[in-house]
Amino acid sequence: MDLNYSTKNIFPVPIHIFDVNGFDEIQNRLIDYAYNLREEDEGVCISNYGGWQSNSFCVENEDDVLHHFIINCLAGFPVIDETFNMKVSAWVNINKPGDYNIKHNHPTSDLAGVLWIKCPKDCGDIIFDSPTSFQSHNELKSYIDDFKNQNNLYHSYYFNPTEGRILVFPAHLNHRVQENKSNEDRISVSFNIRLNSGRMKRRGKVSIPRWNFNWSDKK
Repeated sequence: MDLNYSTKNIFPVPIHIFDVNGFDEIQNRLIDYAYNLREEDEGVCISNYGGWQSNSFCVENEDDVLHHFIINCLAGFPVIDETFNMKVSAWVNINKPGDYNIKHNHPTSDLAGVLWIKCPKDCGDIIFDSPTSFQSHNELKSYIDDFKNQNNLYHSYYFNPTEGRILVFPAHLNHRVQENKSNEDRISVSFNIRLNSGRMKRRGKVSIPRWNFNWSDKK
């Protein structure tokens, strides 16, 4: 018997990755922003075990350095149709050595994301669980390693935190952050995106992944 074999992936789960060139030009200002916010905000405990998580805030003030940064990044989202508006809410995270975030998702949102600001080595990977890990447990286990690696067919998948990188992912994906095993703080900003039909206002002055913009005049 003569057989031809092929595969076609359907229903993929996209993870959008933005690397911000020139991030070192604003990194220290965002670090200071996080610590200053912690002085003013007692914080909340939601997914964080230890550490500090700020209260959520709407991202809309272009005179605020963090808001301005996020607006500029997401305004150039290359695969979101311009007929959709994006409403963004965010919060700041500071995980001390030993802190971590338990498994959770972001209900009532369409997309979720993280901006990594300060990420010393071994400060905690973000781990995503497959949305079908229960139903397809034996199926995934049965595949040879080459096929798994070629098609990203895993029960879970992790990303190393990278300073100046943004991940955006479907809000329903269960994820967690491993323990910070470094000797320094891990600083990030998490955010939610609600998508609504209607002409998207291009507020940002730049687009991902490159810009040429002077941050010195922003508060």
